[in-house]
Amino acid sequence: MALVEKNSTYIVGIDLGTSNSAIAVYHKGRVEILKVDDGRNTLPSVVSIVDKETTLVGKQARSRMLIDPDNTVASIKRVIGKDGEDGKPWSKEFPNRPERTYSATDISAFILTKLVMGSQQTSMDILQGTPRYAVICIPANFDDNQKNATIEAAKLAGLEVISLIEEPVAAAIAYALEKDRDQTILIYDLGGGTFDVSILRVDSTGEGLAKFKILGKEGVQKLGGDDFDYEIMKIAAARFHEASGIDLLDLKKDQGVSKKALRDAQQKLKDKSEIAKCELSESQKTLMEIPSLIKDESGTVHNLEMEISRSDFNDAILPLLLQSKEAVEKALTTGGLTIDDISRIILVGGSTRVPLVREMLTEIFGKEPYGDIDPDTVVAAGAASFAATFNVPDDPDSKPQLASSLVIDNIVTLNLGIETRDRLFNKVITKGLEIPADVPLCVTKDYSTQRDNQTEMRISVFQSGDEKEYVYEEGVTCIGEFLITKIPAKPKGAEIVTITFELDQQNLLKVKAESTSGVGGALEIKRS
Repeated sequence: MALVEKNSTYIVGIDLGTSNSAIAVYHKGRVEILKVDDGRNTLPSVVSIVDKETTLVGKQARSRMLIDPDNTVASIKRVIGKDGEDGKPWSKEFPNRPERTYSATDISAFILTKLVMGSQQTSMDILQGTPRYAVICIPANFDDNQKNATIEAAKLAGLEVISLIEEPVAAAIAYALEKDRDQTILIYDLGGGTFDVSILRVDSTGEGLAKFKILGKEGVQKLGGDDFDYEIMKIAAARFHEASGIDLLDLKKDQGVSKKALRDAQQKLKDKSEIAKCELSESQKTLMEIPSLIKDESGTVHNLEMEISRSDFNDAILPLLLQSKEAVEKALTTGGLTIDDISRIILVGGSTRVPLVREMLTEIFGKEPYGDIDPDTVVAAGAASFAATFNVPDDPDSKPQLASSLVIDNIVTLNLGIETRDRLFNKVITKGLEIPADVPLCVTKDYSTQRDNQTEMRISVFQSGDEKEYVYEEGVTCIGEFLITKIPAKPKGAEIVTITFELDQQNLLKVKAESTSGVGGALEIKRS
């Protein structure tokens, strides 16, 4: 008789992060952050292909990022569900495994698989089986392609996504369920590679019921601790260049040094820069020392030894943090709020440990951010708490159902619309509109045929984070299209096509169209 794998009765909460990921469950009345990757609470979100049989994920993979960059991928979250410069979805061929090409979804699936397997090895006494269901966190500004690519990655890892939840909302849940809260809070989420800010009204004072109303949200898709590390690398590399004549960050220039030697030196510099960032969060200065960093063409060995001050670091990262300040101000405006309306600022993400972040927020709001939660694991903890509100059925063919103990009123993340004549971006749903907690948001608009005897119409769906007039402007993205055919030949404007946009609580979109004569089509935004 064949053995049947036992599924865990728990729904796991997963923070699939740009730099680090985490997994948690709600167990015996409290959240348990499950250990992975050598018993740590977090897993570096890095994948390295060693050979045809060996794939490393986590700490071991991270140590190969600059030593073997052609076979190692980090910060995959920045490109999942997005097109590259060639207009095609991101993909990579690894020299160590040339027989296939990997998508960003495939790489993310490796990370999710490692999270599940690692948590099983360390926490089987809690899980009592293999996790089947998951709540996965995503940035607040993820679009439909990115969301669906995340769901597909989970599927490849053997997980069924019960719900996606925005990272700031997950953090708010962890915070609000800590004890009774009735406040307007701002979640400042600065991780390894992405930044989100969300403003929520939280009320967990009712008996067994918690309510979350999102008032405003903004984000910067490429901003985080990885960028801070690189700023330190640039400072150190510039000083090293002055002393040695070798530019550690330039692989193309003829310096009489091999690429391998430069990459080895870059890896050492990156590792030391990350350590320096952490030390500068505690001290006013740090000493960066790397003996035998690299040899020049004459065989002379060069060491790195220099002091970097916190003020040097602050000057380097200030332009980056000002991007987050601008997003905070936009979120306040979207929510119709002022700084005086904010009860508490919650810090999420390991990069919020940088002192300049606290200093900037204290200056903006006139008070210090709240500091009684772990910024590295609060998102996973909130996802686990949200997962616990679902009822897991005994029937394995049935899906978990959301209980009524937690209500989230979300808002539309992006402007959504279609392309009309002259390539205009015609909005159907406006960013910031409230999405009801119990039913999808539905908006309908009528359009007419643009020429005599028009028998078909292409519906191209676009989105944008800011107000745009034309679909070809920067920041406007096509997320899908479909064709209506067999429209009866009539004079221009005689046939009306009604288009309906339906948006659920996870900001996932469905579009359908129907003409006066009854022909139509539909689109559920899929991974491209």
